[in-house]
Amino acid sequence: MNLTIDPNPGTAALALYDSARGAVAAAASVVRDPQVMSTICRDAPVLAGQLVAQLPEAGAGLLHGITLGTVLAAGWQKSHELRAAAVRSHENGRQGKIEPVSLAAHSITSEHRPYVEVYADERKVLTITFSVDLTFTIGLLSAAIRDGRLVTLRPGGDCEVAVSWGMEGFKIGERKMPIRIPSVAVPLGAGILLARPPS
Repeated sequence: MNLTIDPNPGTAALALYDSARGAVAAAASVVRDPQVMSTICRDAPVLAGQLVAQLPEAGAGLLHGITLGTVLAAGWQKSHELRAAAVRSHENGRQGKIEPVSLAAHSITSEHRPYVEVYADERKVLTITFSVDLTFTIGLLSAAIRDGRLVTLRPGGDCEVAVSWGMEGFKIGERKMPIRIPSVAVPLGAGILLARPPS
């Protein structure tokens, strides 16, 4: 089962820029810099013109592909406190019962290194790596664990995300902004397994 959290903004691109085209424009302004192009295209300088035209759209697509809800969910699934509660939920007398967990203010960090492969005449000539670094600061989280599974999640409190985006060591953009996460309980059906019962 996939855990789905629906924050606003929903993607790394929308956390950095106010419009869907903002990421393309920001990447284009960096790509047009001759120093950037000479660095990226040092092994294939004849491709520089085509990359200036096509790379911003490709990079923005990668940035739009990073959904903040997925990153948050993955971070919470790795939480030591949630995993410890999942282990406790298997103890005698606790099976089948809800184990509540409250997480105070905490951070979730995530680093992404998506890349674009460039082909000429069906031969790969370049790989251009982007960097997307996310840091979430979460005010509060309430969760319910049962039989080693995360079954309910209720985010709340103040939340903020810091996003930094770059390409081959060149900074494209960075921003810190508040995010809104629905402060309603998110039922997770059968739940997400965090700890198996002891053998």
